[in-house]
Amino acid sequence: MPSMNVVFTQILVILLYILIGYAAGKLRLINADQRKYLSTICTNLILPFTILSASNQTISHNQMAELGLSFLLMLGLFIATTTIAMLVQRHTPRPLKVTTTSLVTYPNCTFLGLPLCRALFGDIAILYNAVAMVAFNVLFFTWQSSAFTGKSFRPRNLATPGTIATALLLLMLFAGIQFPAPVQTVVSSTGAMITPLSLIIIGVMMSENRLVLILKERRAYVITLVRNLTVPLVALLILITLPGDGPSKLCQLVYMACPCATLTSIYAIQNDMEPELAARSVLLSTLAFALTLPLVIAVGMRVWG
Repeated sequence: MPSMNVVFTQILVILLYILIGYAAGKLRLINADQRKYLSTICTNLILPFTILSASNQTISHNQMAELGLSFLLMLGLFIATTTIAMLVQRHTPRPLKVTTTSLVTYPNCTFLGLPLCRALFGDIAILYNAVAMVAFNVLFFTWQSSAFTGKSFRPRNLATPGTIATALLLLMLFAGIQFPAPVQTVVSSTGAMITPLSLIIIGVMMSENRLVLILKERRAYVITLVRNLTVPLVALLILITLPGDGPSKLCQLVYMACPCATLTSIYAIQNDMEPELAARSVLLSTLAFALTLPLVIAVGMRVWG
């Protein structure tokens, strides 16, 4: 179990990477189009290598069962959060209802959660990230994307590079297949690029918005409270009842405590569904993450420490 000093150190590292991206954006070293291009590289090229780098682990049957439970927990929480948010907002205009539901439901597991969890818990965090990503994709690309676009679900939407890499990873783990040493070195070193690159991208995104406008968006505070604190605390209560050791449960909790997913902002902008609220909520919850995460981890460590 990591100490709070380690937690604060890793949060500081994350903030420094984000600061580099912020400075790069303000100095016009990276513009909005380049940031979008880097995001595509990060999710479509680097992330699959990050996922496959976990194939050198040996997973027991108990750990595999815990990963299955983790998938069910995350998918269940996503469905429950979506359902409750839609019911609470049943009289709200559709654009606001759809965007707010997506903001409170989906966490930024890959760009923020994965770098932090990997530093705190080691390569096992990659497996839990893969599980979280599959649960995320299953619901987002079946229901949420259709809610944004008004179009029916297409199965091919689930065939993302990350999902394909996750399926390959699980196959390798079940079959006990590992890459040869030179290949594993390349896969691991390429996958390690996701930490600085993803955080720098977040910093560039922040530089594209005025901080004062982010702080004045009142609805973003409610969204941040639900996304950063309420949902993870509910997850903690459920995790208490499930089998597994403290570090694995804390790792899952950190993923559920991540701020609003940037994918929500992308879909809101593309479909003109409260784009300003989406962008400001993503940024505010990301800024608040440095304060809310230590609180969530402290509660989790008190329960399992």
